Amino acid sequence: MIESALLNWTLGQVLNVLVIITRVGALIFLMPIIGATAVPMQVKALFTLMIALVLLPVVPVGLADLPDAPLGFVIFVATEVAFGGVLALMARFIFSAVQLAGQMVGIQMGMGMAGVMDPQSGVQVSSIGQFWSLTATMLFLAINGHHIFFSTLVESFQWVRPGTMHLSQATYDGILQGMSHMFVLAVKIMAPAAAALFFCHVGMGIIAKTVPQIPILVVGMPLNIGVGLLFVGLSLGYFVPLMINSFDTLSRVLPQLAKGMGM
Repeated sequence: MIESALLNWTLGQVLNVLVIITRVGALIFLMPIIGATAVPMQVKALFTLMIALVLLPVVPVGLADLPDAPLGFVIFVATEVAFGGVLALMARFIFSAVQLAGQMVGIQMGMGMAGVMDPQSGVQVSSIGQFWSLTATMLFLAINGHHIFFSTLVESFQWVRPGTMHLSQATYDGILQGMSHMFVLAVKIMAPAAAALFFCHVGMGIIAKTVPQIPILVVGMPLNIGVGLLFVGLSLGYFVPLMINSFDTLSRVLPQLAKGMGM
């Protein structure tokens, strides 16, 4: 029976589960979607325990990976949390780029005050950013993007022994490149709508100078919102392949980053 099997667990097996939980938990609590603030802590904790139990007979961990001193154990846990945080940070960059692009377009449309609550981060974002963020989330799940994290997580126990993460110059360069890619991706996402709104502003400025009888302040706001929504909708055909390409790049970068932290 399952109950008797659990009672027959040795202390070594329990400690092996704890070793796996320190790495799995950091990734689950920090990765996008599953690690969102809207997801209850109990769900994250149970999901972490479930994955740890599934990985127990698969990943090569042992009691030799645990330090003996209390201070060494604290350093061990901090190292594992940092490892999961670095992996989750790379995916956070992509979703942050989507929200940044939506925030900029929303401000150009005059909807800077019309914010909505983002379930991912728990902060107020623009409605355009929320729309793009939900679309990116559905694409991420539709192409099994979450499998990237789980496959990298399983293989990381072979590349990086628990508690032996090494932050090399290549790791720092990879994080900086991911951060710079976030701003480049944000510009690419917002480019169609931002360009249309820019020319719309220029056109209204010319009209205001040549035909001052037209109330630009009255006409401008609904015109900006209409043009912005129109090009946000039209840009979806460009947004979808751009996000799929970004997630495909993430699937190649994440294993390389994990391998680099084990050298």
